[in-house]
Amino acid sequence: MDRQIESKCLGLVENYRILAEGNKWEFTEMVLACAGIYLAAGTVPDTDKVKACKKLLKIKAGVFSNFRGSDELLVRCKMALADDPSLYFERLENEYKRLKTFFSGEQTVLAAMILAEQDDSEDLAEKAKQIYKEMKDAHPFLTSENDLPFAALMAISGRDVSAVYAEAEEIYALLRKSLHADRDTLQMLSHILAIRSGRADVKCEKLCALAAGLKAARHSLGRGSRLAILGLLADSPLPADALVERICETDDFLRQHKPFRGLFGVGKDCRRMFAAQMVHASLSAEDSLGASAMMAASVELAIITMILMMIIISSTAAAHSSSH
Repeated sequence: MDRQIESKCLGLVENYRILAEGNKWEFTEMVLACAGIYLAAGTVPDTDKVKACKKLLKIKAGVFSNFRGSDELLVRCKMALADDPSLYFERLENEYKRLKTFFSGEQTVLAAMILAEQDDSEDLAEKAKQIYKEMKDAHPFLTSENDLPFAALMAISGRDVSAVYAEAEEIYALLRKSLHADRDTLQMLSHILAIRSGRADVKCEKLCALAAGLKAARHSLGRGSRLAILGLLADSPLPADALVERICETDDFLRQHKPFRGLFGVGKDCRRMFAAQMVHASLSAEDSLGASAMMAASVELAIITMILMMIIISSTAAAHSSSH
């Protein structure tokens, strides 16, 4: 197994252990996503600071605030990583106000997080809203708040707004013909691939090869939202078969460690999603947005957090429905 990938995996597992001890009632998937944030930042969680940010967040945001929803731990960890947690929250809140509508929820908070770490964010917020409008015009019944963070990612890519969305539409059309996945996942993938480098047809071909290779190797990510993580690897210089081999090895390694093992561990599709994330994270030289490595890590984390949020919210809604 690649030593860089093994190091990333062990760092993720250790960060998870630290965070889980003080956040026992949080969704396992969200704790893992936050562990990934610290991994990308090259540091370990400071539990005292995370606790202090919990108290600060209670002062800054009421109990019914969207900042106190399913992604509250994510907000607290982002605050804890900032030099000035209070100032970071104010910036986050300002971005949220620029983006919000009557129906805004946790996904708008995620979009605001993406913008809050950028310069000239006021202009970027307008770009994100313009891209979201184009999404809604093209796919009125398919597009929802879940797509707003992807609009924010497109806005920070530095590309022309119309051009990046036009490529997303081209990719969506190509994937509908070549990839077995639900329509929400196809749209999510079209947004991810649009901000990666390279020709649309080449990226789609690579993505399909990855999905097919993992299925053949019995490490499939299924046809749902978890499959979208493969979009991060569609412009990797490594060939598809080499990436498939690394993902399979990483999947087998992760299943030996909590919270990926046993009856109470996360499901195999979720574990494989993190395996793909660790492979991508190990390719530190990759920087397909033309920005810093931290930008690439931010994009990676935004995408995996969005996927997890969709899973958590849908699971919560299903549980609530079955109890009535």
